[in-house]
Amino acid sequence: MSEPNTEWDNVPASRVLPAWREQVRKLSLEINELWDKNQTLKSEVERLTLLQSETLSERNKAEAKVETLTKAGDALENWIAWECESPSGTAEGLRDDWNAAKEGKQS
Repeated sequence: MSEPNTEWDNVPASRVLPAWREQVRKLSLEINELWDKNQTLKSEVERLTLLQSETLSERNKAEAKVETLTKAGDALENWIAWECESPSGTAEGLRDDWNAAKEGKQS
């Protein structure tokens, strides 16, 4: 007599169908769980993509404001240099203070 090919070869036919049904049921449950996890992950990706877009938009707005304020500061510095004296005594000192501040330094 030859060796059995699978673990099911020696199982009576009356037990094979219920065992296969149980396997199919377990696999169906696992598939459903994986489907749910997949949907949850897709939702999270959508949420994070939206958040990234909003963050980028806010960053762009902030960069535009910084640029506007820097231009205003440069214009003010030019005006002061032509029209006024700085508290330290010279318009040149004020210009140096402004340029240092733009670079994040203290004069």
